[in-house]
Amino acid sequence: MGGRASLILVMGFSLILGYISYNLNQYSNRSIGNMSNYAETTTSHNLAVAGANIGLAKFYTDTTWAGTFTQTVDGSNMKGSFTVSRTNVGANAAKLRSISTYTSYGVGTLHDTVDVLFDKTKMNSFSMFAWMTNVENGVYWITGDTVWGRVHSNSTFYVSGRPVYMEKVTTTNSFSPKPGTGTNQAIFKKGYETGVASIDLPTDISDLVNAATAGGKKYTGDIWVTLDPGTSSAGDGKAYIRSTSTGPIIDSISLANTSFDGVILGTGRVNVKGTLDGQLSIGSMTDVYVQDDIRYAKNPRAGTSTDVLGLVANRDVVVADNTVNNHDVYIDGCVFARSGSFRAENYSSRIVAGTLNVLGSIVQNTRGAVGTFSGSTLVSGFSKRYRYDDRLADATFRPPSYPGFFVKTYAITNWWESYRVLSSN
Repeated sequence: MGGRASLILVMGFSLILGYISYNLNQYSNRSIGNMSNYAETTTSHNLAVAGANIGLAKFYTDTTWAGTFTQTVDGSNMKGSFTVSRTNVGANAAKLRSISTYTSYGVGTLHDTVDVLFDKTKMNSFSMFAWMTNVENGVYWITGDTVWGRVHSNSTFYVSGRPVYMEKVTTTNSFSPKPGTGTNQAIFKKGYETGVASIDLPTDISDLVNAATAGGKKYTGDIWVTLDPGTSSAGDGKAYIRSTSTGPIIDSISLANTSFDGVILGTGRVNVKGTLDGQLSIGSMTDVYVQDDIRYAKNPRAGTSTDVLGLVANRDVVVADNTVNNHDVYIDGCVFARSGSFRAENYSSRIVAGTLNVLGSIVQNTRGAVGTFSGSTLVSGFSKRYRYDDRLADATFRPPSYPGFFVKTYAITNWWESYRVLSSN
């Protein structure tokens, strides 16, 4: 019995060890298979992500592109393909989709998907900039110039001295000279960036023209607009229209009138002065001339104010050379010179007139000069103190029908990825 029992015991242990060995081998094979399947599904996913990134590069190079392309990947570590398509989703959104195709030896053909959604709404007003130019025109910023708010130029930014920029400065091109070298000792409180995307000005001021025709006021020839603050109630100011500087009033506009959409347009030169109580855009198919101070009835920097003004010219916005403007000049409002400049009339020959103070925003095609200097000393015209109206940072707060722009690099609003994970069974 002892020998037979020993034999049975040995055989029993052999069976148990064999069963354990068999299971270990099964687990090992299954583990290798799972690892292989995981590697293949990861490859499929990576192909889809690679396609999305290549599609993004193509789209940002040309945001008008829409269509589909397929690219095959045949490398030592990755073989497969991805198909990328770009479509519009309604009027204000776009979608880029990348779908991978990868043949797995373990599970067959895999497809992973990456969707990228973009917002292409015309959501930005030019009033978001304290200062913006398309062409700097070789005009220098000098010591004594101070700008609060965002600054951008689509060309080279010229500096001589120690101007102060309270917010970030961006340029599509570069600085001349480079910051901190030569004459460029500018103080950038929140830094600067070069090589950013350009921001294109519109080809016309049709938004303003359409508004003036529909529910605003449109006048033929030159006009003079005098703003009057009205009573102590908010928003009940008036605009008086004349055909000459001292002629009779030909029209009186109540800014509180609900049937008035807030736009005054002249086909000729539009001359402006006075105090605004309300929300108004004054435009010209040619030039806007600032004949005297233009102020808000309620200073937004001293308390609550809903006053906001747009001065929009198809060509130039000009600070007139006259007696009342031969000292510090104040302009509360958003200045927009579509194809021309914001400039001081006779800037190189007028007397040293002090400081040009702007509370609002300045956007122009070609930078105009407001004064001349020798070194850092003002010789004629104005030095500059441009203060951004912080209320304009709110995209919904702007002058009526004020020009806006589409961003070239659309904002990504959502990024979605599918991912396949094999079951361990």
